[in-house]
Amino acid sequence: MRWRDEDEGAEGAPTLCDDLDELCRLNERAIMALRPGLLDALDAMMEDLLGFPDVKGYAMSEVVSAVVSTYGYESIRSALRCSLPSLYLGLRLTLGSLLVGLVADLAVRGPAAEARLRRALEEGVSLREFARGEAYRGLRRRLNEALGWLRGELGAEPVDFTYRAYVTLSRPLQVAPGRGKGALAEAMDDVVGLPPSIGSCLDYGEGEEGALRRLLRRMHMAVDLARLSNGMVLYAWGYLTKAVDEEALESLRESIEEALNDLRDARRDEEA
Repeated sequence: MRWRDEDEGAEGAPTLCDDLDELCRLNERAIMALRPGLLDALDAMMEDLLGFPDVKGYAMSEVVSAVVSTYGYESIRSALRCSLPSLYLGLRLTLGSLLVGLVADLAVRGPAAEARLRRALEEGVSLREFARGEAYRGLRRRLNEALGWLRGELGAEPVDFTYRAYVTLSRPLQVAPGRGKGALAEAMDDVVGLPPSIGSCLDYGEGEEGALRRLLRRMHMAVDLARLSNGMVLYAWGYLTKAVDEEALESLRESIEEALNDLRDARRDEEA
């Protein structure tokens, strides 16, 4: 990079942000050439969150607003900067945050949304406990019933599927014993030379295009999986709280079906 500590703030000198903007422009060209649907999938995920109704008095509205401002836009920037750990972290934190909002509204008692959300955060919502523990058995049953129309498509109970999605989005960030880096960082070594946590240029030479296509395909599948899971959480929340109208529920249902179809197509592409 051109940026140096002594350059910061100097008039006319390039800054770190300038370099990252240029990196985004370079990577956008590579992504559009090799996997244009990836950016469309990120846009669709953002549109789902931005289009979610702002319902006063519910913790979920607080969560969605925070997610959009904190993680949502950063997911797009992370993809363009090829900062893959940041992308996966944003996807995972978005899904985890929505699940906290759901628990705060449906399993925590309290008069005010902020108080319920604060209690859920202070007590710590274990997603493993949410998916497996006795304390949430009744809530799991209600959620599975609300999303029962998806069972045949998912091949699992909806709550189990959502938990597995969270684990799947977490796995590339985990460091395996003896390897010293996460699986995602190892995959990045095939196509780039800079640490992926900083940001890398998706420049590739002869013989490297195939590896880059596979990397972008995995990113695309992760985004589709996150969008599907987010939609399931928001739909179940709206269905059970009755805080949104039928039009909003139908819009969420359409987003879920679209994400499911996109994920199915991506998996067929992976197997081909």
